[in-house]
Amino acid sequence: MLSLVRERGIEDYVVDELVKHGWRYVDSTNLEREGVNKPLLYSVLRRKIHAFNPGVSEEDVSEAISLLEGRSLGPKGAREVLEYLKFGVPVKLSKTRTSARLKLIDYSNPDRNEFVVSRQVTHVGLREIRNDILLYVNGIPIVSIEVKSPTDPGTSWRDAFLQIKRYERDVPELYKYVQIGVAVEAVARYFPIVPWAEADNVPVYEWREKGLDSIDSTIEMLRPEKLLDILRFYTYFRMEEGRETKVIARYMQYRAANKIVERVLKRLRGESDVDRGLIWHWQGSGKTLTMIFAAVKLYWLLENPMIFFVVDRIELQNQLYYENLTKLDLGPEVKPKLIDSIERLRQVLSYNDYRGEPGLFVVTVQKFLPEEFEMLEKLLEAIAKSRPGTVMDRTDVIVLIDEAHRTQYGVLAEQMMRLLRRANYFAFTGTPVPRKNPLKNTFAKFSPPNELYLDKYFILDSLIDGYTVKIAYQPGPFDYRLDKKLLEEFLESEFDELPEEVRKRVEARVVRELDVWKFKVFLEDPDRIDKIAKYIAEHFRENVDGRFKAMVVAVSRRACVLYKRALDRYLPPEYSEVVMTFQSQEKDRVIEEYKRELMERYRATDPKEAVQRIIERFRTEENPRILIVTDMLLTG
Repeated sequence: MLSLVRERGIEDYVVDELVKHGWRYVDSTNLEREGVNKPLLYSVLRRKIHAFNPGVSEEDVSEAISLLEGRSLGPKGAREVLEYLKFGVPVKLSKTRTSARLKLIDYSNPDRNEFVVSRQVTHVGLREIRNDILLYVNGIPIVSIEVKSPTDPGTSWRDAFLQIKRYERDVPELYKYVQIGVAVEAVARYFPIVPWAEADNVPVYEWREKGLDSIDSTIEMLRPEKLLDILRFYTYFRMEEGRETKVIARYMQYRAANKIVERVLKRLRGESDVDRGLIWHWQGSGKTLTMIFAAVKLYWLLENPMIFFVVDRIELQNQLYYENLTKLDLGPEVKPKLIDSIERLRQVLSYNDYRGEPGLFVVTVQKFLPEEFEMLEKLLEAIAKSRPGTVMDRTDVIVLIDEAHRTQYGVLAEQMMRLLRRANYFAFTGTPVPRKNPLKNTFAKFSPPNELYLDKYFILDSLIDGYTVKIAYQPGPFDYRLDKKLLEEFLESEFDELPEEVRKRVEARVVRELDVWKFKVFLEDPDRIDKIAKYIAEHFRENVDGRFKAMVVAVSRRACVLYKRALDRYLPPEYSEVVMTFQSQEKDRVIEEYKRELMERYRATDPKEAVQRIIERFRTEENPRILIVTDMLLTG
């Protein structure tokens, strides 16, 4: 391919390949425009709105275009434009005076849409610009591509990226509609269009297709039907740390989510009886968003499905529900719900005469006791015997299981799978476990016969893409060793997968066997902590401060407080904070005194409130620079 680029120029190559992939080339002088200050191709857009919405009047079409044009510049207007592109423009029909959404794009029949590629397109706003390549869908500019020659010394794809960022400021009216930017040089990168964001805050990705280089992979991503799929199901607005961002899928997320969707659809169409699959994606690849992409696509493609996200820890529940699902603009009236009790689960499953409540639900399985599941299972089985079509026999139920190498092998998950015995199960893990016990073997549990995984994205892929950074290990002071035999006994117990009341008994037995409390006394020794804190402070100043933030993981809550006190002797107090859970009445005087101090410092009535403010400041402000933790913020 590079030889062709040298001969014909990279811009020629990209346009020619786009035409081969289904785009129709129109010279910029022949675009049906009404002026260089008007980004829309009005006559094309009018024709398509009439075609996709039979019976609408010219007045209705004009109102839809006027509403589209009238969206404000900035995040709010851009959010509304994306909603209109996905779901249509809400208008009141002139003939019936009823409300309806007029479709701008026919996603069900891609061939009915008009896909135009043009080049060297001039626009005038605050300044005049000339876009290298623009892609229009039904007269609406959707993709902006800027190209730099690989033969120009000192230039790269980033120069093209920064040029698009300048264009966003120069002609904001154009980039109100454009959703995706593409920067091309020797390689290609794509990114969401977010004009209000600084360049350093915009995520930039590289699309990969098997057997293709970077540029050809990106052209494949822009194949008309694939672009519509990405626009409709893999692009979302998101409120993050108080500011609007736009989420767009990475290639491994798109690939895995679509495999899940296709497997479910094939089963529902009767083309296959496979009802499960394992997604093996390395940490940092965005498994949470992959789950959400698959779930929301199935939600819109199926008629009233039930979709469950299953997690095993409160922290993962909060990450999925509060930090993602509730902050993503998933579409009109899409409201994910939290199932936080067995009674709430019973209500969801018994809805509509035990057919089940449609929607998206987050379930934390270890909030439930085995006997609670047993009672619910007996109830549902009795109902299923007396009437057909209950939730136990529905095949349009999808269960997406996070961190599937852990609790999902326990009793509770087994019972949930019996409750939803004909559902589709997809497990996500970064570390599948091939244990001898088939009930605890990730592959045996979630992979159909003759398939290890539905999709795999391993550490080497993540390192190449830059989503996982190499681990640089530097040993510090080393004054103890672990007994291998005792450690193996400890790990074998796997007490973290047991229900709460059973776990306490097992933990007590393990403590007796391993004498962990004596070990904790050693790890909590103030003199030892002081030496380590001094080492941490020196290392932080010399290697980390000003470049990264840091986390200190302590053995206990008491140790967290002791590390905080010690670090304050060697670093400014505002540098570090403790993030941990607190009891209403602390028995340990050291922890109780620190809790009172923390609440006074943050003027909080509840230590949880102070901890949440610390986490938010760690993410958004200069201080704190070091978090001291023991059981929080250790996953995800």
